[in-house]
Amino acid sequence: MPTLTDAEREGLRVENFIFHAVHHGVPDSGLFNEVAIGGYEPFFLGRVIETLKGNRYEFEPTSRTKASLQSIEAKPSDFVETSKDLARRFHKDDGRFKRGVLIVTTLKTGTRRLHSLIKLDYEDEVITFDDKDAKATLKAVMRPLGRSPKALQKSALVELAGGGGSLMVVDHGKRSGITDFFGDFLGVRRLLGAPEMTSAVTKAVIRTIQQHSEDLPVEITSRAKPLIAETAAKQPDFESPKFFAAVFGTHGTAAMQATFEAALEQQGMAGEAFTFDKASLPNDGGARRYVTKERVTINVPEGAHDTVSIETNKKTGVSTVTIRSKQVIER
Repeated sequence: MPTLTDAEREGLRVENFIFHAVHHGVPDSGLFNEVAIGGYEPFFLGRVIETLKGNRYEFEPTSRTKASLQSIEAKPSDFVETSKDLARRFHKDDGRFKRGVLIVTTLKTGTRRLHSLIKLDYEDEVITFDDKDAKATLKAVMRPLGRSPKALQKSALVELAGGGGSLMVVDHGKRSGITDFFGDFLGVRRLLGAPEMTSAVTKAVIRTIQQHSEDLPVEITSRAKPLIAETAAKQPDFESPKFFAAVFGTHGTAAMQATFEAALEQQGMAGEAFTFDKASLPNDGGARRYVTKERVTINVPEGAHDTVSIETNKKTGVSTVTIRSKQVIER
């Protein structure tokens, strides 16, 4: 995946840079032969690095965008003409398309080469430029994007490998995934499916609760799976900070959140946003396993939840586990 170490981020440099005007209401995109980046390279590198917080995708075998980027790597002198082809395909009047530019960039850091595609709106004058004889010169760039944070509408950071490649994608039109338009333009599919990601979140929550059980109330430690299912029902689109806050509430600490994020990252889920797969959420009636502080293990099979109850004395913090059964057999 196009993830970068701190050293690689520091060494990231623009190799080729251009943009083309794309906007609703005009038949054709506004194409340039040259765009002078001037002193604004740090601004655009910042937007590239922001894309590292996006969702993971891979190219479909028939992706035209992948083929275009492969042709740029094979013949760098075709960069400008290939970028124009990308802009022509991106330009579309669907009644919602905002005026902006499609920025096409190739970058290097160490021995690695990356490609960046960014749709940036300029209705709020995030960027302004002069153009003459198919050449554009940047006049101003708004730093930061605070006045219009969603001006960075869509972005993809690509690293090609072998016959394919991997991408990080941010699409403000659909933060939990990708809009049909941008997905079709890129020709991509999600690297991880919703069932896999739903299971990964469940594992991350349980690991966090286990690691920080001493600092959490029994209402959370004894109800991990139901809490996950209940929270997902209220918030069907997963975004890590919001989900963590909803599950742990006022009991959540910075250390717990760091554990949660680390658990997601270990499963290839850092920065991912998606829509939960309902069928993959924990079943409230499914099998559960409890472990007390005294290392007593209680296994509750599916369908037997109504035979077990847990009550906690608020003054002493001691929990009493009651198991109702017609017969008890030692094993």
